[in-house]
Amino acid sequence: MNCKTARVLMSAAVDGELTGKEEEGLRLHLADCSDCRREFEEAKKTKMIVKEKIVRFKAPQSLIDSIMDLSFTMDKKEKKTLISE
Repeated sequence: MNCKTARVLMSAAVDGELTGKEEEGLRLHLADCSDCRREFEEAKKTKMIVKEKIVRFKAPQSLIDSIMDLSFTMDKKEKKTLISE
């Protein structure tokens, strides 16, 4: 693996989204490339900082219900459109 490919995979790796083969290739590259290893460590630190700073709120049940109702209504309309075509 080269540095360009490794950099493309770093974000997905930080998020745990790589396939086993991709993860292994990146791991081997990072073992040999100090520049990419340093960049990967910085990416992990950045993700941790962002994760710590995010404030999560629970949506009110009325909002959840409204979205679900709208979704159900849209699904019914799409089905009617498909049937009539």
